Amino acid sequence: MPMASLRTDLDQLPTGPGTYLMKAEDGEVLYVGKAVDLRARVKQYWQRAGAGDGRFHIGFLVPQIQDVEVVVTPSEREALILEDTLIKKYQPRYNVKLKDDKTWLSLRLKRGKKWPRITMVRRWKDDGAQYFGPYLNQVSAWEVQKLLKRTVPLRTCSDGVFRAHSERPCIEHQMGRCVAPCVGKVTPEEYDALLDEAALLLEGRNKALVRRLEARMQAAAEKLYYEEAARVRDNMRLIERLTEKQGLHAAPGQKDRDVFALHREGDLAAVALMPVREGRMQDARGFSFRSVAEEDDELLGRLITQLYSPTIPPPPEILVPIPVADAALRAELLSELAGRKVVIRQPKRGDAVRLLTIAAKNAEVRFASDHSKAERHQRAMFGLQKVLRLAELPRSIECYDNSNIGGTDPVGAMVSVVDGKPNKAGYRIFKIQTVVGADDYATMKEVLSRRIKRGLTDSARWKLPDLIVIDGGRGQLRMVVEAAREVGADVVDLDGGPIQPPVGGPLLRIISIAKPNDGEETDKLYEPGRSNAISLRAHDPALHLLQAARDEAHRFGVHHHRKLRSKRTVTSALDTIPGIGKTLRTRLLRRFGSVKRIRAATVDDVAAVPGMGRAKAERVLDALAD
Repeated sequence: MPMASLRTDLDQLPTGPGTYLMKAEDGEVLYVGKAVDLRARVKQYWQRAGAGDGRFHIGFLVPQIQDVEVVVTPSEREALILEDTLIKKYQPRYNVKLKDDKTWLSLRLKRGKKWPRITMVRRWKDDGAQYFGPYLNQVSAWEVQKLLKRTVPLRTCSDGVFRAHSERPCIEHQMGRCVAPCVGKVTPEEYDALLDEAALLLEGRNKALVRRLEARMQAAAEKLYYEEAARVRDNMRLIERLTEKQGLHAAPGQKDRDVFALHREGDLAAVALMPVREGRMQDARGFSFRSVAEEDDELLGRLITQLYSPTIPPPPEILVPIPVADAALRAELLSELAGRKVVIRQPKRGDAVRLLTIAAKNAEVRFASDHSKAERHQRAMFGLQKVLRLAELPRSIECYDNSNIGGTDPVGAMVSVVDGKPNKAGYRIFKIQTVVGADDYATMKEVLSRRIKRGLTDSARWKLPDLIVIDGGRGQLRMVVEAAREVGADVVDLDGGPIQPPVGGPLLRIISIAKPNDGEETDKLYEPGRSNAISLRAHDPALHLLQAARDEAHRFGVHHHRKLRSKRTVTSALDTIPGIGKTLRTRLLRRFGSVKRIRAATVDDVAAVPGMGRAKAERVLDALAD
């Protein structure tokens, strides 16, 4: 959408810090952001001929914007706080929003009323309660609750059952699993101490909990409550065994920290949060997002800001895989929230890097779980259609690569991708017939000439694809364009627009993908007639699709090149032996599998092959021994 169609005059926006709200025609808030210079930042969205500021999903956001509303703030700090407030208020579709995990189980402890209990919930609320988890499956949540019930004797009954036992405790008390506050067998202060122990267990602070249990055991023994002391002792041993079992997951330093990791493909993203308490990893928490317009550093920064609250305070240290936007400001706000210093840092070495690696794997697993392959393939094709300005989705793609070593046994490999997935039934190998030596340009020209010529027939098996991708640069692309025109097809040339093909001939879309030069971040795409290469972002799903096709074509070509070379080597070794014809060569290879195994065999073993005999066996082994 051209900038002129906006109802807002961007040149009149202020140049100071503040927040901006991008609105649709019906007034819906599409996106909220903050900036040090509002005018300069907002204008960036319309750079590069309306393509947005380069981020994958900005190209979908910009055409919907009708108005831009700004709020000026005294400083960047206030802009950051206001941005978070507005995102929570309007829930814009293109901002990252913390709304996941609502189907996972968590444990909730709400103090304030008399005799509180720990309950299982599926959604966190900013209601003054403490939340523990979420647990990635129901089994682990119930296991934690079961352990809690065995070690800390809090009430677990509902309010109705609790009131019904005002005179006589239930069987849970008789089993030692409840201190029976319903009949006054415990004081509020003692019950609060038990709540503290439960919180320590749920936070993974097992050593601190054991110290408290040890003090409780000694106090019970001094009062001659030996049964109670024994029960507490057994609980201590249970927790110590649990601590030993978790020892493999311990991180040195006994630090409390939260470890974040991000996995992203285009506007789809997943973030893993791995809490570490007293040096021990806890159950990972995950978040998934769609239609994300933020850069990676903004996404992580906003998620961190939204995650913590007075009831969910941050740990002293937050580890991130990349520098976070406004890290110093966010750390300052989190420090005020926690009442102590909070640091956000990107580690470069040591055990913290190992933790980031583990968190990254969790983020990758979460991404694969929540974003189906079909969804990712669809978005990749949609992104490729947009960047190449294709009339329709490129549902069928073919990618080509050459393989040879020293010019021997050259082959051309063709792989087929349909709806974003490999179509192995469409894979083809072309044995090179006219090229002598290692001439990559001529080899590519021969392969595409033969392929396109077959596509000009009525054979459904050789139907031409929506997009042809060549592994190489401008030189290979130029050869392929020549090949297409020589056999009666034509190619879209961006220099002068689409060239009208010969009567009845197809109009092909062909691009090439080349590896980056030194100093360049990602692979480049070339199109006929385009002076500048197309550079996509590293996490762009369209780029991932093309890279996967290119790598598969390379793998497929190398595999068949090695087979041909191996077959030629074997055949030539046996061909030189007098009296050993095709039939005997075949029998020998079927019996032993390779020349190497024939060479290692005994005379009797070789002579046992039908038609060989001892004299021929000795002749074969003598020839192969040279």
